[in-house]
Amino acid sequence: MTELAKTYNAEAVESKWYPIWKSGNYFKPRSGKQNKSFSIIMPPPNVTGKLHMGHALDNTCQDALVRYKRMKGFETLWIPGQDHAGIATQAVVEKELFATTKKTRHDLGREEFLKLVWEWKERNGNFILEQLEKVGVSADWDTFCFTMDEIPNQAIRKVFTDWFNEGLIYQADYIVNWDTVLRSAISDAEVDHEEVKGAFYHIKYPLKDSNDFLEIATTRPETMLGDTGIAVNPADDRFKHLIGKTAIVPIANREVPIVGDDYVSIDKGTGCLKVTPGHDFNDFEIGKRHNLPIINILKDDGLLNENALNYQGMTCAEARQKILVELEEKNLFVKKEECLHQVGHGQRSGTVVEPRVSKQWFVNIDQMASEAVKSVENSDMRFFPKGWENTFFAFLRNPRPWCISRQLWWGHRIPAFYCDGCGHIWAAEHDPEKCPKCNSAKLHQDNDVLDTWFSSGLWAQSTLGWPNEDAMKEKQFEKFFPTATLVTGFDIIFFWVARMMMMTLKTTGKVPFADTYIHAIVRDKHGRKMSKSLGNGIDPLELIKEYGADAMRFTLAAGSGYNRNLNLDPERIAGYRNFINKLWNAFRFVHPFLSESQEQMPSLDRLAPQERWILAELNSISKKMNDSLDEYRFDDACAAIYSFVYDKFCSWFIELSKPILYGENQEEKTRRATVLRFALRDIVKLLHPIIPFMSEELWENLKNEGEELLIVQDYPEFQKELDLPEEQANMNAFIEIISSIRNLRQSVNLSPKEEVPTILFSDNEKLCQYLELNKKSLEDLARAQLKIEPTPKKRPQKSLSTATELCEIYLPLEGLIDVEEHVNKVKKSLEKAVIEHEKLAKKLTNEKFMNNAPEDVKAEVHEKNNLCLHKINSLETILKGFE
Repeated sequence: MTELAKTYNAEAVESKWYPIWKSGNYFKPRSGKQNKSFSIIMPPPNVTGKLHMGHALDNTCQDALVRYKRMKGFETLWIPGQDHAGIATQAVVEKELFATTKKTRHDLGREEFLKLVWEWKERNGNFILEQLEKVGVSADWDTFCFTMDEIPNQAIRKVFTDWFNEGLIYQADYIVNWDTVLRSAISDAEVDHEEVKGAFYHIKYPLKDSNDFLEIATTRPETMLGDTGIAVNPADDRFKHLIGKTAIVPIANREVPIVGDDYVSIDKGTGCLKVTPGHDFNDFEIGKRHNLPIINILKDDGLLNENALNYQGMTCAEARQKILVELEEKNLFVKKEECLHQVGHGQRSGTVVEPRVSKQWFVNIDQMASEAVKSVENSDMRFFPKGWENTFFAFLRNPRPWCISRQLWWGHRIPAFYCDGCGHIWAAEHDPEKCPKCNSAKLHQDNDVLDTWFSSGLWAQSTLGWPNEDAMKEKQFEKFFPTATLVTGFDIIFFWVARMMMMTLKTTGKVPFADTYIHAIVRDKHGRKMSKSLGNGIDPLELIKEYGADAMRFTLAAGSGYNRNLNLDPERIAGYRNFINKLWNAFRFVHPFLSESQEQMPSLDRLAPQERWILAELNSISKKMNDSLDEYRFDDACAAIYSFVYDKFCSWFIELSKPILYGENQEEKTRRATVLRFALRDIVKLLHPIIPFMSEELWENLKNEGEELLIVQDYPEFQKELDLPEEQANMNAFIEIISSIRNLRQSVNLSPKEEVPTILFSDNEKLCQYLELNKKSLEDLARAQLKIEPTPKKRPQKSLSTATELCEIYLPLEGLIDVEEHVNKVKKSLEKAVIEHEKLAKKLTNEKFMNNAPEDVKAEVHEKNNLCLHKINSLETILKGFE
């Protein structure tokens, strides 16, 4: 046995074991007793990323599952990867390029710029992967996959080409979310809607050949320069007679038709709607229904173009103010009404997103969405917690065409080709040399790249070699696909889960994973989102440095079950570090006695009741942890083992073992050391998926000669022969009685060393027999002179008393303390409590206070009053015992 450090050194242990696991190929799949595979794909972190608490939680949950399944005997594969993060990476490199050379990507040209990005990726891309090792992830690093590797590239080119040929992928002028900073289309899921202060501007639209006008309210007067119609509800008696007539757009002096459309609300606003098909999603649909022309008034950078007349070159905000001035001058401005409204902002750029019509590539996902919904409805794929399926359904039951093109250079270039000779457009898995229609060699490829989520949507299969047959054989596609579980956050159910479901079902006919576990979002201790602006971010590496990876992992796992948010307080991590130290110190106490233990556990009938009890309790915890981890209830698993180690093993079994271990009876010593060793072996096995480092370190001192590392040991499971409910009930009653006696003694400040007469009344014969057999241990631990008797009609007077479920406990005080003095103290405490209660009750019946006080203040007064009443009841009960 190695010598144990007095204090657990997390940094030393972590730096010791991870290289051993990695170099020893312990993260690779190994066939096990289940004869089944278990595979997980790591949600690929961005190549630009640095480890944050979300990554730490996500990978803690995944690693706990992978280690658990590995120990359960599954052939386990965890595939790590990394995303090329098109928008984010290009932005970082462009920024760095301009800062160092004052050049843009356009100055370099596409080929040279992409070389620069690849060089940046090679320099910086491994940073987050190295950080993940600090967390302890047991992924098979030899299977690492980058979204722009050759196989993923083959996958996206095959899917794009197949779907283009099926007519599912098409090019169209369509309204999209346009990010004016990125100068690219972005998806709906990449838009954050924020409430901002704005205003409704009421404007007069003159009617042609009339002195009348229509009053229209808009939050964006500048877009009137792109108006091509006015819409009213055909059921609106105020305006239906105007349908078919013509209105004139102010400033632009453009004649536009008045159309009838049910979309317009009769009850809200003015009842008239300006229609700008080029810059509003709803207007675009109205425009399609009534064949209204589209006028684009914005350039790629968000400045107004030539269609904006005198306002060309201005920002929207600048033009808005000047247009309002011009409207007032022309007596066409009515009023301004301030309001709060939702405005879309780009997640990456933070800028206001502009709806804008442009030529983009789209996927028709209608049928794919329907199939994905059916798969979840039929439980082919299950969400944990189940409620998240509603978020999934909300997106896929109302599908819109998916815009998959991005106006970027870094990413998977769209494999669509154009013939400069005959104008033919086609898609190809391999770069063509000539046009398939006219044989012209004058070709060019589409300049755009695919949405990052297009390649990520194929991640479950491309990481296992699909569609390359040789790679699929090498990576054992048939064994590991579909994968078992996806672990991710609810914020990318739209982005990723839905798209993987659609794309994988379409391309393979199978769901990509059987289960999707949606974990919480990590927030600060006050429940706020972590952000740079608030300065409340927590660096996982700093936590690991201060508390150790195991303490951080246990904290995250203990807070992650089916909850939506995990409020992280560093003090909680300190608390779980104390738990780890507690186990370390417990092992240090037991360690010297383990040399006297035996490898084989004695039969149950040769064990003492306390020994059978701890094994039965450990057996119950094994069942609880297996059940909890199978259902992704990491919080319940952590709570169970935490409670067992603290409350049962350390506080009681080790304490009960000390007289035996320090005693003279060698047979008892050997037996107790053997049980302690067996219990500790199972404890570290149960804990290993959550705290792998310290558990492996302890295992080194617990394993038999020739035994493998803990990482590949069998996980403890429920054993029928250790299901001993009567043993557990008796011993737990024993513990409750000792705790109750200690609490009674403490309430009157009796010295812990002083033995006190104690009477225990119970009519439960089995319990009384058990207590008689264990009377000496009970007296030693409670420091009591114990009598065990049937329950009498008359109870002892001048005694402290309490009751458990199975017995009553009386502690006679006469001769131990000055009873009169004690009674007086209790009476004074009661008087104070009554006065305090009267004050609080007065507040609660005060109408002015109840009507005006904040809710939290009223709640606090209610709570204080309830505590006060509880105290009064307790003190009155004590006094009754001295009557």
